[in-house]
Amino acid sequence: MTYALPERNPLYWLTAFYRSALSMNATASKLADMSPLAALLSAFPALQGLTADLQDRLACNLHWLQVPRGSELFAAGDRCHAFPLLIAGEVQVMRSTPDGHEIELYRIRPGESCIVSTSCLLGEAHYPARGQALTDVVMAALPDELFDTLISCHHPFRRYVFGLFAERLALMMQRVEEVAFHSLTRRIAALLLASPDACLETTHGRLAAQIGASREAVSRALKKLEDTGCIGLARGRIAVADRAKLSAEA
Repeated sequence: MTYALPERNPLYWLTAFYRSALSMNATASKLADMSPLAALLSAFPALQGLTADLQDRLACNLHWLQVPRGSELFAAGDRCHAFPLLIAGEVQVMRSTPDGHEIELYRIRPGESCIVSTSCLLGEAHYPARGQALTDVVMAALPDELFDTLISCHHPFRRYVFGLFAERLALMMQRVEEVAFHSLTRRIAALLLASPDACLETTHGRLAAQIGASREAVSRALKKLEDTGCIGLARGRIAVADRAKLSAEA
């Protein structure tokens, strides 16, 4: 799905949405006082230090987007024409399985980008997965031609792109190892313990996609953890009831 900007100055139009989309922690509060372009350069230091010519091309060719929560950013089979640079919000990248389930590959947060988009741009391929906005999102899209130029001419940007690619690949290999060798109960316990909140707002279906399992299997594992007193279940909510017991399961 494409979100077109109106005819007026896009930075003027974007500022109110951009500020409202930032959660008000210390870093986000600082970014909210900047223009979107300044915030972009702050979130992506690899785009700093460009030559005057590349600075002008960056300012003139970026496409600024606001994406409401729940919207699809790209679908499997779409052609990738731009490199996304996330300034505010969170994006989930999912891949469908042959039996109709979905598995979360990774999430993208401010200052990060999408390695699926990177691989599609470098390989001139179509998206093998889909991306969805988990929150209201503010982002800039770097057109493919300018992406190629920056990769070739600006070493910090090239190092950022391939460094992130390597980091994401390592995380995805870790995910494969977890799915192959760790029990479902252990994976759920580890995920709940990693959350900063004692109560996780999610559904069984979303949790299943996040850890790479069927909804039915996740529901059974959650019921087992509830029966042993590790967690408490409510509609759309999972609360840690006994952290010590849950740690033993992880």
